[in-house]
Amino acid sequence: MPPSMKPQFLRTLSRLIADETGAIAMTFALLLVPMMLIVGGAVDYARMIQYRASLQNAVDQAAIAGAAVFSVPGQSALATQVATNYFNRTILPSSISITAPTVSTNSNGTINPALGSSAAYTVTVSATAKVSTTLLSLLIPSATITATATAGDPVVTANLTLGHVNSRACDGNSVYLYKVPLNASGNGYDYSSLPAWTTPGGLPTNNYYMIGSSFQSVPAGQVMPSFSANQPLGVALVNITNGNTLGNTNCGVGVTGANSYGAPNQNTQKFYSSLLLNNQSPSEQANSSYTITVNSTNSRGGSSITSVYNGLTLVPPPTQSSYNTLSAYLGINAPGSGYSNCTSTSSTAGSNTTTVYTCTTQYLTTKTSTTPNCSLYVQTGVTQSYVNALSNSSTAPAAALSNCFSTSGGGAAYAAPSCSQMSALSNSSSGIAPAVVFWWDDAGGVGPGEQYYSPSSHCSATSANGPGYGEDCQYKNNFFPATCTTSGGSGSGYTEVVLTQ
Repeated sequence: MPPSMKPQFLRTLSRLIADETGAIAMTFALLLVPMMLIVGGAVDYARMIQYRASLQNAVDQAAIAGAAVFSVPGQSALATQVATNYFNRTILPSSISITAPTVSTNSNGTINPALGSSAAYTVTVSATAKVSTTLLSLLIPSATITATATAGDPVVTANLTLGHVNSRACDGNSVYLYKVPLNASGNGYDYSSLPAWTTPGGLPTNNYYMIGSSFQSVPAGQVMPSFSANQPLGVALVNITNGNTLGNTNCGVGVTGANSYGAPNQNTQKFYSSLLLNNQSPSEQANSSYTITVNSTNSRGGSSITSVYNGLTLVPPPTQSSYNTLSAYLGINAPGSGYSNCTSTSSTAGSNTTTVYTCTTQYLTTKTSTTPNCSLYVQTGVTQSYVNALSNSSTAPAAALSNCFSTSGGGAAYAAPSCSQMSALSNSSSGIAPAVVFWWDDAGGVGPGEQYYSPSSHCSATSANGPGYGEDCQYKNNFFPATCTTSGGSGSGYTEVVLTQ
């Protein structure tokens, strides 16, 4: 190229480059907005998916929580409350604005056809949230997301059969069925609480259903309480010291003395199976206070004792004079026993001395002991023929005899079984029945005046402070089977709450 043309060429090239750069810049500027909208849309869409997943999980769990307590039609209001409370306590992103959930219940609902079309009590929870956008905020300031879930509690019928009660004891023992109460939130069960009784030692309210007794008849007209297949069922043993005087002839002799843990004649103690599932002994809430007035008369004929227990005159233990002692009336609480839990006041008038003892029974096994349960053994893996053959002459399982158990041993897992749990024990191939057998020891042991009943062996330490002191641990004071099957459900084995949609 001639030198004279170079300047012109460079000017033309420079102009062309400038024009091209401007065009690119203009094109980029024109494309920037839609590019930002595309990127912003992708970012906000991902956020919406994330937030909706969180919202969906919240309504799923709320619906399941509500359905978990919706086992009978009358619990519709409770199911709504539980579902609402559960949702409101769910931790959701603070950047979304959530409206109050909508909860509806249906006592005539059904399980999702994919899981079975059987009837179910259903709970539906719906929720809406508003989410602010980011890069899309110029076009769409916010977006609304919704989530809905339905959970169903299959209508499962519990078919409970309680076998004949058997008993071998000097004390009178009665057993009652009760439902473990719901917890404060209504979405589970509180194994530390118990239904109320009318009066200590009196016939219970309909919170307790008498299964059987060693000395009294089952109340006429009582009706077994209704319960769902997943309701935990506890068993209460009501023990009356020396209940043989009320008609129990199993002891063979007339016994009126205190038992080994200081419960005087006719004193009532209660033991609750469900407490095992709260890491407590069944006797944990059983200790009671009582008052005994002793009148001693000193004369040339020696000392004699008459006794009044809470206003009732006590008959002395067997007629041998050696048993007319304070230990016969107070058991472990007698002065000099080394473990007395009594306070006393005395007054003397002439040759008569009146002493009033205020005592508390001393069932010595506590939840701090290494072997806290010497009262109950729950047997599983039994056949129907075994259940049918149980009688007063039956022997407790070898694993139970002469043993105390931790709260997690000795069949404690079935201390308050649901019908579903018992039903699941059934195994047709091995002949195992859907049943458990409750073997109770009344914790009376062989206190003064009770050593006539054989066997008189203790299962644990015989010292006053030893865990299980006073136990004969034969687990035959009261025993009976409970059998339960279920019917209904989804037809596919479902007995628990499932998401239906």
